[in-house]
Amino acid sequence: MNVIMDCKKISDTLPFKGINIYNITAYVQNHTLINRGITTLGGSTVPQCIMSNNKYEAQERALMGGIYFVASYLTPILLIPLYNKHFLKNKGIIKSLDGIEKKIIQVSKKYLTPDGDLKEGLEKTAKLFDKNSGTNEHQQAFENIYKRYDNEEKLKKDLLSVHEKVLMTDFITTGAMWSAIPWIATEFTQHRTKRKDFSAGFELKKDNSKSDKEVKKSKLKKLAWNIGFSIIPGILFAKTVTKGLSAKEPNKLLQKISKNAQSFDYTSGTNMSKLIYASIWILSSFPAKLISSRDSNERKDRALRDIGLFTMFFGGDFVINNIAGRICDRFLGTRIMNNSGKNLNFFQKFRMSLRNFKTLDEVKDIPSEALKKTKNIGAGLYWFSLLSNTALIGFALPKVLNKFLRHNIEKEKQEDLKNSAPNFKGKITMESFINKYTQTACK
Repeated sequence: MNVIMDCKKISDTLPFKGINIYNITAYVQNHTLINRGITTLGGSTVPQCIMSNNKYEAQERALMGGIYFVASYLTPILLIPLYNKHFLKNKGIIKSLDGIEKKIIQVSKKYLTPDGDLKEGLEKTAKLFDKNSGTNEHQQAFENIYKRYDNEEKLKKDLLSVHEKVLMTDFITTGAMWSAIPWIATEFTQHRTKRKDFSAGFELKKDNSKSDKEVKKSKLKKLAWNIGFSIIPGILFAKTVTKGLSAKEPNKLLQKISKNAQSFDYTSGTNMSKLIYASIWILSSFPAKLISSRDSNERKDRALRDIGLFTMFFGGDFVINNIAGRICDRFLGTRIMNNSGKNLNFFQKFRMSLRNFKTLDEVKDIPSEALKKTKNIGAGLYWFSLLSNTALIGFALPKVLNKFLRHNIEKEKQEDLKNSAPNFKGKITMESFINKYTQTACK
């Protein structure tokens, strides 16, 4: 029963009726966490478990991937709808938690800026919902809110306040969950093995010599820093976004936020955009991974692994799509790339992105024959680039990092041998030579 309801829910958010490969592609393209989930399981969890140096590292990575997957989907499915309803009701924008008025949260932030036309945003959003339901109930519900306020600027201000609280709460919640994952995994490994160092190096070197007291003291400091990185960035980020969206005379930074207001929207009101996702990753998750590292080898591995993952996730599939999409458009007659009919120079072409499959039918300059071809080839290209990207992340990246780890550990061993060798200098050298010569002669 739940599966049927989920399929119907997905179908309602798709550009065309029914569940098919193109509609699923459009849905995944517009939902960052699902896209990221596929990349995480296919490129960051399963292959990297296979590429692990030993069973303990493999188990640790599997545990981190599993918790991450559950935690990432727990937030949009269970928590964000609650945040939306709670803050809308608390602000007085909606009267009931169960009514369709709560969908006003899905009005794009671009309509909440000083130059944005909120009434137009309400009408467009309501029509989109009513198109799927076959009624005008959403238009009526949004109009009732608009009339009740009788002040567009006040309604904008209240909606921005709700968006700020939802973003702040989601940022902190998600950041805290992601920050806790490395701690859970490392504690699990330490409990099982009684070792305090990086699990990837277990079979390559001995455990570090830190005492339990030193480890406990270090943990408390690290946890305090972790909590700070989970909370403070979320507060500052949400307030900066709101300031950028509401400022009438913004500076350069706030102006960029205002011009890209839709980049801070939540798809379906619950799924964070790529920009929000990237911000949580950089400001909360990445520092937490470095702070919770057990030794310098793990810190280096996590830094390089996350930089590689971040680059490939936000740039890898984009580059593959860009090159392959332009080739298809040129030789197969598709309209996959979003060039908006402009004559672009060589470098501008590398900045082109795929068209949004969800709104592809609304593009007027694509002939019907080219549209059909674009849908079929475009969907195939999207999955090809996504899977190619996950393969690079899953196998190529860990192979390089494993080689780097072995080199570092071997270097550490050589330094330890050098430091533990006798220091033959001056008088000591002569005495050592005489003692050794005398013992040999006596034999």
